[in-house]
Parts: sequence; structure tokens; C-alpha cells
Amino acid sequence: MGTFLRRYPVPLVFLGVFGLVWLVQAAMLSPGARDDLIGWASTNLSNLGVNPLGTMVTSAFVAEDAHGVLMVVTAIGLFPVARRFGNLRTMLLIAVAHVLGTVVSQGIAFVRLELGQLSDSIRTMPDVGPSYVLSAALVAAVLYGPGRWPRLLALAGWCALAPFLFAGLLSLDVAAVGHVVAMVAGALVGALLFRHERRRQPSPALAEA
Repeated sequence: MGTFLRRYPVPLVFLGVFGLVWLVQAAMLSPGARDDLIGWASTNLSNLGVNPLGTMVTSAFVAEDAHGVLMVVTAIGLFPVARRFGNLRTMLLIAVAHVLGTVVSQGIAFVRLELGQLSDSIRTMPDVGPSYVLSAALVAAVLYGPGRWPRLLALAGWCALAPFLFAGLLSLDVAAVGHVVAMVAGALVGALLFRHERRRQPSPALAEA
């Protein structure tokens, strides 16, 4: 057990904090207080303009619903990626994906708001959850995971959530755009980490010398 904890601190801490916040939401907060927490943590235009860093961090650990599903699917993605790339690189991958998913999706929303295509309510829309993190982790696990079964499990998780992840993409829904950006980030950052890993491995000729 101790070896497992030392090997996977990033997935365990992420899931532990998410689970703790879920417990607080379910057992300690009234419906009104839960709505206030979601509004405070949302990565919407209003909050990003006041506290971008804090909002981006907290939003990944607060969800509106489906907490159990999100927790399981996030684990399916995070653990194989951490096993393949290590914890620090995994943290880099999901952080880049979460930030880019947020910036690009909310940036498009801002442009559409300025063009008069969206109402002013978009500034305060709820936008929380680990879906950008799990989107990036699942794609990275499918492409670069350690072994066939972790990849297949990650692919199954991705397929199960695909209708939710892509819902509203053609209408440039904020969440759908963010999911796609996070997936692309997971694939590209994973490719860079994979290439770096391959370069660090000695060639067969050098190993035999």
C-alpha cells in the first residue's frame, strides 16, 4: 500500500481532493450553498476577470453532478498516464489541458459575446468539474498508456462519455469546445513527453557496447 501511495501521488491527491469536496457538497452544504460554491468556482468570464488562477484551480475539484462517474473515469485516465510518464509530467499534462481548455473556450465565448451572438448571462454561467482533466488524461492514456488493457479501458471510458463531451460542439458550446481543446492538448503534450522518453532511452547498440 505504501508503495502504491508513493508511486501515484498526483492521481491520488487529485481524486482525494475531488472526493472530499464531493463529500462536503453532499453532506454539509444546503442546495443554496452548493449553488454558491459552484458559482464561486466556475471558470466563467466574470470569475476569470477577477481571480483567474484561483478559479482555474478550484473549478477542477467542484462538480454539479455525476460525481461518482467523473471520479471513476478520471482515475481510468490518470493512473496509466502517471505510470507511463511519472507524476510531475502527468501534472504538467493535465494542467496545460485544463488551462488551454478554459482559455480557448471562454475566449471564444467572449468574442461571441462582443459580436452580439450570446447574451450577457454567459459571463456568469456555471462551468466547473474535472472534465477537461479527464478528457486529456483519457486521450493520453489511449495513445501512450502502458500496455493494452489500460489503453482499452481508457478507450472504453472515452467512448462512454463521448456523447457528453461533444454535446453542443457544432454550436460552439463552451464545455464542448473546452473538451476538444483539452483532448488535443493531452495528445500533443503526451507526444512531446513520449518523444522525450524515447530520446532518453539508450539505443540497442549503445546498450550492448
